[in-house]
Amino acid sequence: MNRTTAVPQFAPLTADDDETVGQWLRLLDDSVGDIPGNAPACHTDMTGSLRFAPPATELDDWVVRRDGQVVGALRLAFPDGAPVARVDQLLVSPALRRQGIGRELFRHAVESAAERGRSVLTTTLVEGLASGPARDTGPAAFGAAMGAVRAPVPAGLHQWLDLGRHDPLAGGVPAVPEGYSLVTWDTITPDEFAVRVSVLEQSLGGGPADAAAQEVATSYARQFEKMRVGRGRRAYHTGVIHTASGVLAGYTSVSKTTGNPEYALQGMTVVHHEHRGHRLGLLLKLANLARVRVHEPAVRLVETANAEDNLPMIAVNATMGYVPRDRWVSWTRPVGPAV
Repeated sequence: MNRTTAVPQFAPLTADDDETVGQWLRLLDDSVGDIPGNAPACHTDMTGSLRFAPPATELDDWVVRRDGQVVGALRLAFPDGAPVARVDQLLVSPALRRQGIGRELFRHAVESAAERGRSVLTTTLVEGLASGPARDTGPAAFGAAMGAVRAPVPAGLHQWLDLGRHDPLAGGVPAVPEGYSLVTWDTITPDEFAVRVSVLEQSLGGGPADAAAQEVATSYARQFEKMRVGRGRRAYHTGVIHTASGVLAGYTSVSKTTGNPEYALQGMTVVHHEHRGHRLGLLLKLANLARVRVHEPAVRLVETANAEDNLPMIAVNATMGYVPRDRWVSWTRPVGPAV
Protein backbone atom coordinates (compact mmCIF):
# COMPACT_ATOMS: atom_id res chain seq x y z
CA MET A 1 0.00 0.00 0.00
CA ASN A 2 1.51 3.35 -0.96
CA ARG A 3 1.46 6.40 1.25
CA THR A 4 -1.30 8.13 -0.73
CA THR A 5 -3.79 5.31 -0.38
CA ALA A 6 -2.86 4.80 3.29
CA VAL A 7 -3.84 8.33 4.31
CA PRO A 8 -7.27 8.33 6.03
CA GLN A 9 -9.94 10.30 4.18
CA PHE A 10 -12.75 11.84 6.24
CA ALA A 11 -16.32 12.04 4.95
CA PRO A 12 -19.66 12.91 6.59
CA LEU A 13 -21.91 9.96 7.42
CA THR A 14 -25.49 10.64 6.32
CA ALA A 15 -28.58 8.46 6.25
CA ASP A 16 -29.12 8.82 2.50
CA ASP A 17 -25.68 7.42 1.56
CA ASP A 18 -26.61 3.73 1.45
CA GLU A 19 -23.15 2.46 0.49
CA THR A 20 -21.34 4.29 3.30
CA VAL A 21 -24.03 3.41 5.84
CA GLY A 22 -23.71 -0.26 4.87
CA GLN A 23 -19.95 -0.18 5.41
CA TRP A 24 -20.43 1.60 8.74
CA LEU A 25 -22.87 -1.09 9.88
CA ARG A 26 -20.36 -3.78 8.92
CA LEU A 27 -17.75 -1.95 10.99
CA LEU A 28 -20.14 -2.04 13.96
CA ASP A 29 -20.67 -5.78 13.43
CA ASP A 30 -16.92 -6.40 13.22
CA SER A 31 -16.45 -4.60 16.54
CA VAL A 32 -19.12 -6.49 18.48
CA GLY A 33 -16.43 -8.35 20.44
CA ASP A 34 -15.02 -5.15 21.95
CA ILE A 35 -17.32 -5.57 24.96
CA PRO A 36 -18.17 -9.30 25.15
CA GLY A 37 -21.73 -10.03 26.21
CA ASN A 38 -23.22 -6.75 25.05
CA ALA A 39 -26.07 -6.77 22.56
CA PRO A 40 -24.98 -6.54 18.92
CA ALA A 41 -25.78 -3.31 17.11
CA CYS A 42 -29.33 -3.29 15.73
CA HIS A 43 -29.06 -2.08 12.13
CA THR A 44 -32.52 -0.48 12.16
CA ASP A 45 -31.75 1.36 15.38
CA MET A 46 -28.34 2.58 14.26
CA THR A 47 -29.51 3.67 10.80
CA GLY A 48 -32.40 5.52 12.44
CA SER A 49 -29.96 7.30 14.74
CA LEU A 50 -28.56 9.11 11.69
CA ARG A 51 -31.91 10.88 11.27
CA PHE A 52 -33.28 11.05 14.80
CA ALA A 53 -31.09 12.57 17.52
CA PRO A 54 -31.85 12.65 21.25
CA PRO A 55 -33.83 15.68 22.48
CA ALA A 56 -31.98 19.00 22.51
CA THR A 57 -28.92 17.40 20.94
CA GLU A 58 -27.23 17.69 17.55
CA LEU A 59 -25.30 14.66 16.26
CA ASP A 60 -22.34 14.95 13.91
CA ASP A 61 -21.29 11.67 12.25
CA TRP A 62 -18.14 11.00 10.26
CA VAL A 63 -16.36 8.02 8.73
CA VAL A 64 -12.77 7.65 7.72
CA ARG A 65 -11.81 5.62 4.65
CA ARG A 66 -8.70 3.90 3.38
CA ASP A 67 -8.68 2.75 -0.23
CA GLY A 68 -12.36 3.58 -0.46
CA GLN A 69 -13.37 1.40 2.49
CA VAL A 70 -14.74 2.63 5.83
CA VAL A 71 -12.16 1.77 8.48
CA GLY A 72 -13.24 4.10 11.29
CA ALA A 73 -16.16 6.13 12.56
CA LEU A 74 -16.76 9.10 14.83
CA ARG A 75 -19.97 10.37 16.38
CA LEU A 76 -20.03 13.66 18.26
CA ALA A 77 -23.03 14.86 20.26
CA PHE A 78 -23.54 18.56 20.94
CA PRO A 79 -26.11 19.14 23.72
CA ASP A 80 -27.94 22.45 23.47
CA GLY A 81 -26.68 25.16 25.81
CA ALA A 82 -23.79 23.12 27.21
CA PRO A 83 -20.03 23.74 26.92
CA VAL A 84 -19.29 20.10 26.12
CA ALA A 85 -18.98 17.96 23.02
CA ARG A 86 -19.61 14.30 23.76
CA VAL A 87 -17.77 11.53 21.90
CA ASP A 88 -20.48 8.89 21.54
CA GLN A 89 -18.52 6.72 19.11
CA LEU A 90 -14.86 6.49 18.16
CA LEU A 91 -14.33 3.23 16.39
CA VAL A 92 -11.55 1.70 14.29
CA SER A 93 -11.70 -1.57 12.36
CA PRO A 94 -10.20 -4.28 14.63
CA ALA A 95 -7.76 -5.32 11.89
CA LEU A 96 -6.36 -1.78 11.55
CA ARG A 97 -5.97 -0.63 15.12
CA ARG A 98 -2.75 0.89 16.49
CA GLN A 99 -1.97 2.43 13.10
CA GLY A 100 -2.87 6.02 13.96
CA ILE A 101 -6.47 6.00 12.72
CA GLY A 102 -7.88 6.47 16.21
CA ARG A 103 -5.56 9.42 16.77
CA GLU A 104 -6.81 11.02 13.54
CA LEU A 105 -10.41 10.51 14.65
CA PHE A 106 -9.66 12.09 18.02
CA ARG A 107 -7.92 15.02 16.35
CA HIS A 108 -11.04 15.53 14.23
CA ALA A 109 -13.18 15.47 17.40
CA VAL A 110 -11.04 18.15 19.06
CA GLU A 111 -11.13 20.36 15.97
CA SER A 112 -14.91 19.98 15.54
CA ALA A 113 -15.53 20.80 19.21
CA ALA A 114 -13.34 23.90 18.95
CA GLU A 115 -15.13 25.07 15.81
CA ARG A 116 -18.43 24.94 17.69
CA GLY A 117 -17.09 26.83 20.67
CA ARG A 118 -17.15 23.86 23.04
CA SER A 119 -14.57 23.87 25.81
CA VAL A 120 -14.62 20.24 26.93
CA LEU A 121 -14.69 16.84 25.26
CA THR A 122 -16.36 14.09 27.27
CA THR A 123 -16.95 10.39 26.75
CA THR A 124 -17.88 7.24 28.65
CA LEU A 125 -15.54 4.25 28.87
CA VAL A 126 -16.22 0.76 30.17
CA GLU A 127 -14.23 -0.41 33.18
CA GLY A 128 -14.18 -3.93 34.60
CA LEU A 129 -15.33 -4.90 38.09
CA ALA A 130 -13.48 -7.30 40.37
CA SER A 131 -16.62 -9.45 40.35
CA GLY A 132 -17.29 -9.13 36.63
CA PRO A 133 -15.73 -10.20 33.35
CA ALA A 134 -12.41 -8.73 32.25
CA ARG A 135 -12.67 -5.60 30.13
CA ASP A 136 -10.22 -4.20 27.61
CA THR A 137 -8.09 -1.48 29.18
CA GLY A 138 -7.00 -0.21 25.75
CA PRO A 139 -9.68 2.54 25.46
CA ALA A 140 -8.63 4.03 28.82
CA ALA A 141 -4.97 3.91 27.81
CA PHE A 142 -5.84 5.61 24.51
CA GLY A 143 -7.86 8.28 26.31
CA ALA A 144 -4.98 8.98 28.67
CA ALA A 145 -2.58 9.24 25.71
CA MET A 146 -4.93 11.79 24.15
CA GLY A 147 -4.83 13.91 27.32
CA ALA A 148 -8.15 12.81 28.83
CA VAL A 149 -8.66 12.07 32.52
CA ARG A 150 -11.34 10.40 34.60
CA ALA A 151 -14.01 12.89 35.61
CA PRO A 152 -14.71 13.35 39.34
CA VAL A 153 -18.33 12.22 39.05
CA PRO A 154 -20.00 8.96 40.07
CA ALA A 155 -19.58 6.14 37.58
CA GLY A 156 -22.55 4.21 36.26
CA LEU A 157 -23.02 0.66 37.50
CA HIS A 158 -24.02 -1.53 34.54
CA GLN A 159 -26.21 -4.46 35.61
CA TRP A 160 -27.75 -7.40 33.75
CA LEU A 161 -30.71 -9.65 34.51
CA ASP A 162 -30.58 -13.12 32.95
CA LEU A 163 -34.15 -14.40 32.94
CA GLY A 164 -32.91 -17.84 32.00
CA ARG A 165 -31.14 -18.08 35.35
CA HIS A 166 -33.37 -16.02 37.64
CA ASP A 167 -37.08 -15.25 37.45
CA PRO A 168 -37.93 -12.23 39.59
CA LEU A 169 -41.61 -12.87 38.88
CA ALA A 170 -41.60 -16.33 40.45
CA GLY A 171 -43.33 -14.90 43.51
CA GLY A 172 -45.72 -12.78 41.46
CA VAL A 173 -46.15 -9.00 41.36
CA PRO A 174 -46.51 -7.38 44.81
CA ALA A 175 -49.85 -5.95 45.86
CA VAL A 176 -50.38 -2.27 45.09
CA PRO A 177 -50.21 -0.23 48.31
CA GLU A 178 -53.43 1.33 49.55
CA GLY A 179 -53.98 4.76 48.07
CA TYR A 180 -52.31 3.96 44.75
CA SER A 181 -53.24 2.31 41.46
CA LEU A 182 -51.29 1.22 38.39
CA VAL A 183 -51.66 2.46 34.81
CA THR A 184 -49.91 1.19 31.68
CA TRP A 185 -49.05 2.52 28.23
CA ASP A 186 -46.80 1.50 25.38
CA THR A 187 -44.44 3.59 23.26
CA ILE A 188 -46.41 6.87 23.19
CA THR A 189 -47.26 8.58 26.48
CA PRO A 190 -50.94 9.52 26.83
CA ASP A 191 -51.51 13.28 26.67
CA GLU A 192 -52.75 13.35 30.26
CA PHE A 193 -49.35 12.15 31.53
CA ALA A 194 -46.98 13.88 29.09
CA VAL A 195 -46.09 16.85 31.29
CA ARG A 196 -45.81 14.79 34.44
CA VAL A 197 -43.58 12.16 32.79
CA SER A 198 -41.28 14.90 31.55
CA VAL A 199 -41.12 16.61 34.94
CA LEU A 200 -40.43 13.34 36.74
CA GLU A 201 -37.65 12.43 34.34
CA GLN A 202 -35.98 15.83 34.24
CA SER A 203 -36.12 16.34 38.00
CA LEU A 204 -35.53 12.66 38.87
CA GLY A 205 -38.51 12.95 41.17
CA GLY A 206 -37.09 15.93 43.01
CA GLY A 207 -40.02 18.28 42.52
CA PRO A 208 -42.47 19.78 40.03
CA ALA A 209 -41.38 22.26 37.38
CA ASP A 210 -42.93 25.70 37.43
CA ALA A 211 -45.56 26.65 34.86
CA ALA A 212 -43.03 28.39 32.60
CA ALA A 213 -41.05 25.18 32.26
CA GLN A 214 -43.96 22.90 31.43
CA GLU A 215 -43.98 23.60 27.72
CA VAL A 216 -40.30 22.70 27.53
CA ALA A 217 -40.87 19.60 29.63
CA THR A 218 -43.69 18.43 27.41
CA SER A 219 -41.68 18.97 24.25
CA TYR A 220 -38.87 16.89 25.78
CA ALA A 221 -41.15 13.87 26.19
CA ARG A 222 -42.49 14.13 22.66
CA GLN A 223 -39.02 14.66 21.19
CA PHE A 224 -37.79 11.55 22.96
CA GLU A 225 -40.70 9.56 21.58
CA LYS A 226 -39.98 10.89 18.08
CA MET A 227 -36.42 9.62 18.38
CA ARG A 228 -37.55 6.26 19.72
CA VAL A 229 -40.12 5.68 16.97
CA GLY A 230 -37.73 6.93 14.29
CA ARG A 231 -35.14 4.40 15.40
CA GLY A 232 -37.65 1.55 15.26
CA ARG A 233 -37.79 1.03 19.01
CA ARG A 234 -40.86 0.10 21.01
CA ALA A 235 -41.41 0.57 24.71
CA TYR A 236 -43.54 -0.59 27.62
CA HIS A 237 -44.42 1.63 30.58
CA THR A 238 -46.10 1.16 33.92
CA GLY A 239 -47.01 4.13 36.07
CA VAL A 240 -48.43 4.54 39.56
CA ILE A 241 -51.23 6.98 40.32
CA HIS A 242 -51.75 8.59 43.72
CA THR A 243 -55.48 7.99 44.08
CA ALA A 244 -56.39 10.97 46.24
CA SER A 245 -54.72 13.55 43.99
CA GLY A 246 -54.92 11.73 40.65
CA VAL A 247 -51.26 12.62 40.06
CA LEU A 248 -48.78 10.26 38.40
CA ALA A 249 -46.41 9.53 41.28
CA GLY A 250 -43.86 7.54 39.28
CA TYR A 251 -43.27 5.36 36.27
CA THR A 252 -40.82 2.91 34.68
CA SER A 253 -39.88 2.12 31.09
CA VAL A 254 -38.46 -0.89 29.24
CA SER A 255 -37.56 -0.52 25.57
CA LYS A 256 -36.67 -2.87 22.69
CA THR A 257 -34.89 -2.44 19.41
CA THR A 258 -36.27 -4.00 16.23
CA GLY A 259 -33.38 -6.44 16.19
CA ASN A 260 -31.87 -8.45 19.05
CA PRO A 261 -35.09 -10.17 20.18
CA GLU A 262 -33.43 -11.58 23.32
CA TYR A 263 -32.32 -8.18 24.65
CA ALA A 264 -34.23 -5.39 26.39
CA LEU A 265 -33.22 -2.18 28.14
CA GLN A 266 -34.59 -1.24 31.53
CA GLY A 267 -34.65 2.54 31.28
CA MET A 268 -35.90 5.26 33.56
CA THR A 269 -37.55 4.32 36.85
CA VAL A 270 -38.51 7.31 38.97
CA VAL A 271 -40.82 7.91 41.93
CA HIS A 272 -41.57 11.42 43.16
CA HIS A 273 -39.90 12.11 46.50
CA GLU A 274 -43.26 12.66 48.24
CA HIS A 275 -44.28 9.07 47.46
CA ARG A 276 -41.11 7.19 48.33
CA GLY A 277 -40.96 4.63 51.10
CA HIS A 278 -43.78 2.43 49.75
CA ARG A 279 -41.55 0.15 47.61
CA LEU A 280 -43.18 1.62 44.51
CA GLY A 281 -39.96 1.34 42.50
CA LEU A 282 -39.82 -2.44 42.89
CA LEU A 283 -43.57 -2.72 42.23
CA LEU A 284 -43.28 -0.70 39.01
CA LYS A 285 -40.34 -2.69 37.70
CA LEU A 286 -41.90 -6.07 38.42
CA ALA A 287 -45.31 -5.12 37.04
CA ASN A 288 -43.71 -3.74 33.88
CA LEU A 289 -41.46 -6.77 33.45
CA ALA A 290 -44.57 -8.95 33.58
CA ARG A 291 -45.98 -6.93 30.64
CA VAL A 292 -42.73 -7.22 28.71
CA ARG A 293 -42.68 -11.00 29.10
CA VAL A 294 -46.21 -11.21 27.67
CA HIS A 295 -45.53 -8.96 24.68
CA GLU A 296 -41.86 -9.88 24.11
CA PRO A 297 -41.60 -13.56 25.04
CA ALA A 298 -38.17 -13.93 23.43
CA VAL A 299 -36.55 -11.51 25.88
CA ARG A 300 -33.97 -13.26 28.04
CA LEU A 301 -31.46 -10.54 28.95
CA VAL A 302 -32.33 -7.14 30.42
CA GLU A 303 -29.67 -4.49 31.03
CA THR A 304 -29.78 -1.32 33.08
CA ALA A 305 -27.44 1.27 34.55
CA ASN A 306 -27.57 3.59 37.53
CA ALA A 307 -25.17 6.04 39.07
CA GLU A 308 -23.11 4.21 41.68
CA ASP A 309 -24.37 6.54 44.39
CA ASN A 310 -28.01 5.67 43.62
CA LEU A 311 -27.93 2.94 46.24
CA PRO A 312 -31.71 2.55 46.66
CA MET A 313 -32.28 1.72 42.98
CA ILE A 314 -29.22 -0.55 42.84
CA ALA A 315 -30.67 -2.41 45.82
CA VAL A 316 -34.02 -2.77 44.01
CA ASN A 317 -32.18 -4.21 41.01
CA ALA A 318 -30.29 -6.65 43.21
CA THR A 319 -33.58 -7.82 44.73
CA MET A 320 -34.79 -8.60 41.21
CA GLY A 321 -31.66 -10.59 40.39
CA TYR A 322 -29.66 -8.03 38.40
CA VAL A 323 -25.92 -8.75 38.53
CA PRO A 324 -23.27 -6.01 38.20
CA ARG A 325 -21.14 -6.54 35.07
CA ASP A 326 -19.01 -3.40 34.66
CA ARG A 327 -18.78 0.34 35.29
CA TRP A 328 -19.37 3.25 32.89
CA VAL A 329 -16.78 5.90 33.71
CA SER A 330 -16.81 9.49 32.42
CA TRP A 331 -13.58 10.88 30.96
CA THR A 332 -12.97 14.49 29.95
CA ARG A 333 -10.40 16.54 28.10
CA PRO A 334 -10.22 20.31 27.66
CA VAL A 335 -10.61 21.40 24.04
CA GLY A 336 -7.18 22.76 23.28
CA PRO A 337 -4.38 21.96 20.88
CA ALA A 338 -4.98 19.02 18.55
CA VAL A 339 -3.08 15.79 19.25
